[in-house]
Amino acid sequence: MLRASDLTVAFGAQRVLDHVSIDVPQGGLVGVLGPNGSGKTTLLRVLAGTLKPQSGRVTLDEQDISRLDRRAVARRVAVVPQDTHLAFDYTVMEVALMGRFPHLGSFEVEGPADLAAAEAALEATGTLHLAHRTYETLSGGEKQRVIIASALSQLDRRNSPDDRTSPLLLLDEPTAALDLRYQVEVAALVGRLHESSSAAGMPLTVVLSTHDLHFASSLCDTVVLLSEGRVVAQGPPVEVLTVETLSTVYGISRALAAPLLPRVQA
Repeated sequence: MLRASDLTVAFGAQRVLDHVSIDVPQGGLVGVLGPNGSGKTTLLRVLAGTLKPQSGRVTLDEQDISRLDRRAVARRVAVVPQDTHLAFDYTVMEVALMGRFPHLGSFEVEGPADLAAAEAALEATGTLHLAHRTYETLSGGEKQRVIIASALSQLDRRNSPDDRTSPLLLLDEPTAALDLRYQVEVAALVGRLHESSSAAGMPLTVVLSTHDLHFASSLCDTVVLLSEGRVVAQGPPVEVLTVETLSTVYGISRALAAPLLPRVQA
C-alpha cells in the first residue's frame, strides 16, 4: 500500500500542499485532479521521494521512503514526467534501457536481463518496432509511449526475482500535450498495463495527475480532487465528480458544471 499522511509543502510563504493524506491500495489506480496550481505535480514529487515535505510522510509497503536508499526507491517507483524532452537524440532502445540504471552497479553495463526487460517494456507499449528509431523522429504519442516503456523497464524485477514489493508508477498529466488520437491511445495503454499486471500476479499501483475528467472517471477506481493544496474530496469518481464539487473547485456555476456530468459518469 502507498500511504501519504498529513503532507505539507511550502515554497517560501506559499503553501502548496496543506495536510494532504491519501491511501492507495496495492494495485490501485488513482487519479489526482484539480485546477492549475492546486498541488498535483507537487504531490507526485513527494510520492516519488524527490521532494521532501515540511511535515508528514510517505510510506510504501509500510516503509518510509525518505529512509530508503535512492537507488532502492528508484527500483520500486518510476515517474513519467510532463516534460518528455530529452537532452540528446537517443534511440528508442537506449531510452528504454535508461530505466535499468537503478539495477546496475557502478560502472556496470547492461546485461542480457536488462536488454530483455527493455524489450519487454517496448513490447508492452507497442513500440518495439521503433527500437532503432531516434527519439526525436517520433510523434508525440509515440514519444509518450516510449517514456512509459522506460518507466516499465525501470520497474522490471527480473534482476531481483525474489523482490515482491509493490511497483509504483506515477504519471504527471500523461495526455496533456497530445492530440485527441494520442490521448485515447495513451489512456487505453495505461488501462491495459494496469490490468495485465494484475493478471500476471504483480499488481502495478498507478497514480496519475490529469485535467481530463473523462480520462480519470473512465480509467481510475479512485479520484482525489485538490484545490489550493487541500483534498476537497476523494473516492469513486461517481461520488467525487458532482455538480457541487466541480462548481466549487473550478469556480464555475452549477449550470456550467452540470453538462460535464453525463460525460464524466457515462
